Amino acid sequence: MKTQLFDNTTTRNLLQFCYTCTDAHECTTEEACRECWAANNLLEEDDEAGETRELLMEYYA
Repeated sequence: MKTQLFDNTTTRNLLQFCYTCTDAHECTTEEACRECWAANNLLEEDDEAGETRELLMEYYA
């Protein structure tokens, strides 16, 4: 089951990395996009953003 955080990250990555990519037409699935991002070292774990998001959700709840 996908979480909202995962969906937001995937959407952000699609806009950030795929929109300007000349080979974007070759990625026909989300999995292919993730493999491409990993192969090009575009995926970074942003712990601070995740912690901030979790903290804000705690404040909201």
